[in-house]
Amino acid sequence: MPNIYQSAMFNAQRFAGKVAVSDAASSLSFERFCERSRALALHLEGFGIRAGERVAIMADNSIDYLALMHAAAVTGFILVPVNIRYSADEVLYLLNDCEPRVLIVDAEFRPTVAMIEAKLGGTIAILDSLPADLPDHGALSVLARRFGQVSDDDVAIILYTSGTTSRPKGAMITHGNLAWNAINYMVELGVDETARAILATPLFHVGGFGVVNGPVLYAGGSLHILPRFRPRDTLDVLQTVQPTHLFLLSTMWVGLTDLPDFTEHRVPSVTFVQTAAAPLGEWRQEQIRKVFSSAEFSWGFGQTESCVTTIKNRYTHEILSHPGSTGYFWRHFNYRFVDEQRALLADQNGPGILEIKGPTIFKGYWRQPELTAETLSPDGWLHTGDIIRLDGDGFAYFMGRSKDMIKTGGENVAALEVENCFVRHGQIAEAAVLGMPHEYWGEELVAAVVPAGNAVPDVAELR
Repeated sequence: MPNIYQSAMFNAQRFAGKVAVSDAASSLSFERFCERSRALALHLEGFGIRAGERVAIMADNSIDYLALMHAAAVTGFILVPVNIRYSADEVLYLLNDCEPRVLIVDAEFRPTVAMIEAKLGGTIAILDSLPADLPDHGALSVLARRFGQVSDDDVAIILYTSGTTSRPKGAMITHGNLAWNAINYMVELGVDETARAILATPLFHVGGFGVVNGPVLYAGGSLHILPRFRPRDTLDVLQTVQPTHLFLLSTMWVGLTDLPDFTEHRVPSVTFVQTAAAPLGEWRQEQIRKVFSSAEFSWGFGQTESCVTTIKNRYTHEILSHPGSTGYFWRHFNYRFVDEQRALLADQNGPGILEIKGPTIFKGYWRQPELTAETLSPDGWLHTGDIIRLDGDGFAYFMGRSKDMIKTGGENVAALEVENCFVRHGQIAEAAVLGMPHEYWGEELVAAVVPAGNAVPDVAELR
């Protein structure tokens, strides 16, 4: 199975001179990008980093950040992205948990690290920058330079995901996971070397690299990098770069559609638009379709532990004809529905708790064997905790987390279904539904809503 560095080397030979990555200041061809990846891998070896040892990074998106992800396949170190929004306490927990030999940190986040530096005991080399000029030579064999030195099952990245009842846990994503995720996008969405994308989602999130962006680079396309998502900057870059593919998280789409002049813009180059996470109101979707009038509009479903996407549609008409659907299962996955005791349901259309199995399923949680055993069965089934149902056409509907079900009057109600009902109301922009203790019903549904624009919704009508 190839790795993402090996694929970049293929593209360097296949598409000589073609731009692989760019930002506001510079661009690198696939050949130069691979050279930079090798140089960074060898530079880190100078700090005593060997295969399997960790390199943490707390930084905005950059060309070097992407190069480090590819460099992990050259010498076998494991990259650990750090959420830039973490508090000092959370950063300390993460560093103590994964025990990196090196922490690379942007100047903006240096004060956070300074707050905990004394508690690290001098065991971590802290780098405020990476040298701009590094030689691309060293003790690499011809084969290592061409293909890297890792196997499919070797861990490439540890991504820390937050839970509602515990400290963040490190999900181990393998080199095989990253490659198969890219292949899935190429097969299911037709991503190829003509694709261009903008990377605005953060690389400490699985969606940053996994959704569209990494697959575009894997396929031989080009990726333009924004250090961080800012609505106005992103809209400006869309006009100048004219990408073909665009992925933003739902909160980012909210930021864009809230710009007063958003619908005055047109970006005809974009042929594929995707969102994920919370659902968008229909009026926001209409705005997006107006600005990106040439694009297919896609939802998606996945999680860190599945190296992101498992369910997605390809064409707008598929979700318009199946309102509320997130798409259909991609072909390289097995799926099944179970109950709370993980017994297989007789009706495999659900609703039920989803379990999935396939080549992008993660290796487990870093140094948490018990939690890994709770989440991954011995034969490789990932227990997602998400409630899904299928319609007669095989389209999937996300009903919420199994822990987010509200039990009222003996019936289970998915909070998300009620939220979606509110958001479809023309006078509501956002909604959140929760269960509150009730003497008669056990729990009652309580909703918090944000009116759309200057609307004043009628409370009785909403009830």
